[in-house]
Amino acid sequence: MRAPAALALVCAVACSTPRPPPGGTVAATRYVQATAWTAPPETSQLADVVRAAMGPGGAALIVDPALTSTARAIAERVAADPAHRPPSARLVQGLAWQAGLTDPIPSIVTVHRGGDGALGDETAAGLREIAAQDQPSHLGVAEVSRGAERWMVIALSRRRLRLAAVPRQLSRGARLVLEGAIEPGLRSPTLSLAHPDGRVEDQPLGEGPGFLVRVPLDAAGVWQVELEATGPEGNTVLANFPVYVDAPAPAAPDDSAPEQVGDPVEVEAALFRLTNEARARAHLAPLAVLPALTEAARAHCRDMAEHRFVAHNSPTQGTTTDRLQRAGLRSGLTLENVARGYGPQEIFDGLMASPGHRANILNADVTHVGVGVARDPSGNGLLVTQDFVAVATAIDPAGAAQSLLRAINLARRGRGLSPLEERPILTTAAREAAAGFFRDPSRTQQQSLQDASTRVQREGLLFRRISLAAAFGPRIDGAERLEPLLDEASRFIGVGVAQGDRPDAPPNSVFVVYVLAVPR
Repeated sequence: MRAPAALALVCAVACSTPRPPPGGTVAATRYVQATAWTAPPETSQLADVVRAAMGPGGAALIVDPALTSTARAIAERVAADPAHRPPSARLVQGLAWQAGLTDPIPSIVTVHRGGDGALGDETAAGLREIAAQDQPSHLGVAEVSRGAERWMVIALSRRRLRLAAVPRQLSRGARLVLEGAIEPGLRSPTLSLAHPDGRVEDQPLGEGPGFLVRVPLDAAGVWQVELEATGPEGNTVLANFPVYVDAPAPAAPDDSAPEQVGDPVEVEAALFRLTNEARARAHLAPLAVLPALTEAARAHCRDMAEHRFVAHNSPTQGTTTDRLQRAGLRSGLTLENVARGYGPQEIFDGLMASPGHRANILNADVTHVGVGVARDPSGNGLLVTQDFVAVATAIDPAGAAQSLLRAINLARRGRGLSPLEERPILTTAAREAAAGFFRDPSRTQQQSLQDASTRVQREGLLFRRISLAAAFGPRIDGAERLEPLLDEASRFIGVGVAQGDRPDAPPNSVFVVYVLAVPR
């Protein structure tokens, strides 16, 4: 007898549709969550077998028609395949969408059953592991016979969102209506929407639990919909599904073989390469490896493996920001992807199919990435963490000050204002104030500006009025757009730029001080 094969996957969707006729799968026309369904006797019997094997974690599982439809379609493929290969993540995701599912991709367990029909100890242990780690709420199960052999497929999903029916196909100019409610314990639902051109748009949907949004669909193609919320585990994906606008839905999902679990270090390298290839296609700068960030990502993977969870927030190590700050990594922008899968291409495809994860990979502002991979001790492939940060590069302070002055005067010319003239006394005061801000971390921005004002006031006979402005952040971009720089009466300016580290800011932060003067 073959050993039971088990596969748990992440990152797609789940919902419900009527049971398909024997021997085929009918694609749902809508994503619909079933509120009540009487399972056929054979399905109920199989569900009881699964619940018993899962122990207390399986007692409350709700049998779902769309998960059952997905399980049946997978079972038919596994049974018909001469090698009886488990399904790939792409196949599970495609079949789930065809069935009308909107939940994140279900965990899938395939079982080759013997003559007595009982589930083996290994399969039962795997199911209990999924129950403890993923806390599923819904179940789909189906069995297909080929001669004397029987193949059972179990689909498990955690549904944390009530969502009204959504059409899978719409016409350009229509509105996508999303109405629902998140479960207790979650807050701040958010819509992440990938447009057909790849652009990702985030829209907060209030504090919850209920939400209603109408999105105009102004372009033909595939719109990828993702609903998220914040909970104890951090940001959590609740739904992910495509809507086809004046475009046909795929007739059949990708049926390629799943990737094999790879060496973690090799998978890390492959994910890094795939990330930069995707950024190159989007005409974005490649990301650099930050060794300390890589180690932080690996540590989170080891933590997830040890404590049996897949989430951003750790029960022992805290949030992403907590973990990176303890590792000495401070940044004005920190993003994180976590995933589970079997091989680099499969994992990366799953991340890119999620608008939120895709937006992190293609964020134009991040500069460095750390990729960590660890084996999932439950046997469910690999655990993955991608941490992204923005690290400012070193600048030439004097050259940056001149660039800012040129940009300021260009903006003033656009307003019909006279250009500002640089004055050495103002420039010296601005430079000293900017540099002092990093020399003495106890000084505030306001105190630094007061230093500049005091220095210039010693020459008060030269000017009728002095004004000051400052900008502080990880980059110099935008520091030329402060409103005081467009003061009509000002004629003279000094610009000071300094770069350095402070305990309350990312490394290589930039502080810009402007001293403006009105002549007598």
